[in-house]
Amino acid sequence: MIITRAPVRISFGGGGTDIPGFYEKHGGAVVNITINKYFYSFYNPRDDEKIQMISSDFQSLLSVDDFYSLKFGEGFDIPSAVIKHFRLYHGFDLFTASEIPPGSGLGSSGAVTVNIVLLCSKLKNESLNQRQIAEDAYFIQREILDLPIGKQDEYAAAYGGLNFIEFSEKNISVEPVKINPDVKKSLEKNLLLFFTKKTRQASTILKRQEESIKGNDNSIIEAMVEVKENAYRIKEALEEGNLKRFGSLLNEAWNSKKKMSSGITDEYLDRIYAIAMQNGALGGKIAGAGGGGYFMFYCEEDKQGNLRSTLEAENLGFLDFSFTDKGVTILNNGNSM
Repeated sequence: MIITRAPVRISFGGGGTDIPGFYEKHGGAVVNITINKYFYSFYNPRDDEKIQMISSDFQSLLSVDDFYSLKFGEGFDIPSAVIKHFRLYHGFDLFTASEIPPGSGLGSSGAVTVNIVLLCSKLKNESLNQRQIAEDAYFIQREILDLPIGKQDEYAAAYGGLNFIEFSEKNISVEPVKINPDVKKSLEKNLLLFFTKKTRQASTILKRQEESIKGNDNSIIEAMVEVKENAYRIKEALEEGNLKRFGSLLNEAWNSKKKMSSGITDEYLDRIYAIAMQNGALGGKIAGAGGGGYFMFYCEEDKQGNLRSTLEAENLGFLDFSFTDKGVTILNNGNSM
């Protein structure tokens, strides 16, 4: 058996500017951190050529006679695409499970793909570094499955930790944010995640953004430039240890992000955000592309009880978490990327 694990992430700023259509012309930048909520894969070889996959998240099963019988559109597109990409011709059983629901805004699709890329590269005796894992995962989703995604989720899951990632036509740089350990602990204590219990397809929102970029929609592009520039300011606030400024920058980021697509927010999400700001939050944002998933709020400890009770009264689910510096990992032989 081989067990692999990849973390999901919280995006602080810059989300959406990691789409090639934008960053190849304007440059992109994101700040994100991985948390201790994971996607797992459990692999067992078989004596025959049959491939069987079970998804705990979707409570579904796919069983085919051999590699050549794998098809898309049967609920297992990402693992099937990775298996095809690496040409795993032998039979095996694959069980997958996540600690957070799909469509949560925490980069789960990127974590899934990165996880299975590491597993398949291990099975093919290919030694891939973090960048290669991230790029393979992106290629599989973007080019093989034709998903309108950016690159930050794949890089976050592959590298792990608190990173500032810059995107350009010629290069992608991953720079760990230089943060004081005590500031990092305070940041961890002051960030709260609440599940809206609304899941969404990020691809729908991202596809609209791509169409707006291709159509040279100046209002959308200007909003994305604002979001990118805000990511630089968020990085500076973290390195300066100015968490109050960080909280207010989250609020600025959210206001800019809402201009990027009509699907990012709605009346319900705006109401929840307003309630949070009235009950102790200094700032916050939807954790991913928008439309649902998790709300992240920055709130100092003395006001967290009030904020949490207020949002739980609105039927939002609180998620306890901590930061992690580890990216995608093979668990049962001690190797980590």
